Amino acid sequence: MDNSTVRRRSLIVTSRKRLDITLTDSNIVAFTAVSLFLPYVLTALILVFLSIYIIANKRTRSLIFVHNGTKALKYFFIYAMAVAFMYRNWMGLAATTALILGFVLGLFIRAVMTGELYERILTLICNMSITSAGFAGLEALFNYIYDGKINRRVSAVFLHPNYFGTVVATVIIICAYKILTGKDSRANYYFIGALNLISLYLSMSMFAWIEVFIGILILLALLHKHRLLAIWVIAGAIAAFLIFGLDLRLLPRLSVVDVTLRMRQQIWEQAINTIKEAPLLGHGLLSYGYLFGVIYHGNLVPHAHNILIDMLLNFGLVGTLMFACYFARYYYDLVKEWLSNNKNSENLVLIFAVSVAALIHGMTDITLLWIQTLPLFLLILAGYGRRPEQAAR
Repeated sequence: MDNSTVRRRSLIVTSRKRLDITLTDSNIVAFTAVSLFLPYVLTALILVFLSIYIIANKRTRSLIFVHNGTKALKYFFIYAMAVAFMYRNWMGLAATTALILGFVLGLFIRAVMTGELYERILTLICNMSITSAGFAGLEALFNYIYDGKINRRVSAVFLHPNYFGTVVATVIIICAYKILTGKDSRANYYFIGALNLISLYLSMSMFAWIEVFIGILILLALLHKHRLLAIWVIAGAIAAFLIFGLDLRLLPRLSVVDVTLRMRQQIWEQAINTIKEAPLLGHGLLSYGYLFGVIYHGNLVPHAHNILIDMLLNFGLVGTLMFACYFARYYYDLVKEWLSNNKNSENLVLIFAVSVAALIHGMTDITLLWIQTLPLFLLILAGYGRRPEQAAR
């Protein structure tokens, strides 16, 4: 072996060591959180790199499937790839690959998460949302200069305003959690929460407002803030009366809510009829776009705008049950931990709040199926990490 070969190998080994030192467990979590608020192309590049690194590294790879219920998730991944390939649903096959990489990253983060790291990452997420609020403000300003009024939806660094609205709604719920638990300076989170309320308004995402209301409602209920809960419910009732009873346009795009719901209903009916014809296997991820090719406002409608209907359309009863097994076990363990009255269970409150809010939103849209929204959701779920018996292995 000549000297040049030895030097090359030495450089490769050295670079790998430097990469391993840079990509510590906590740094991977932090890089993930920061990347979610970058332009989505950069987000995709960073998250794909991190996921491949986790798979390629023997130590990090061993931490992916340590959780209860992940065996079913493995089978689901194989199944989802096979079904998409069988029907030559190439768009669905590519999306499934991205979904697998997203879960690899999310499961690893759950394995290495600690209580202290979780709170720091939540703070980082809130602080990073200031950047997306800045981009949203600039976009709204340019729209105003171009149109003379703010009448176009803002998406900031996200592909679609609904994705932006989902991220903003989640950040607002995190801010509420931080304020209610008093873990950090409340003034900072009031300020960030206010900025994100402006962002939410600019996104014009109607259903994201419901997500915020439900998420904070759950927080107040589980944290036993009974007086604030009563005030919150009364405020929500008054807002609903003003909007629907007196027809006040307090929120943007309410004039088109009937059109939006009718379109959703047509999509659901079309998807349900297809499910009835072939209920077992599905046609792979993004089946609605693959099967029907519906174009709305110049864009392909990729999914069925309802989590349950879309899962059944994509993966049938077989795949849906596989996928549900992991989350059923996750939430079973979560509830069990909550009922045990663990003193360190405040972070579970946030997980419940974000989960219920996402589920409610998921009845009318599937905004979690995106490279920025899904990792954010999995980061929140990572607050309930490995169970003690797994961590000891």
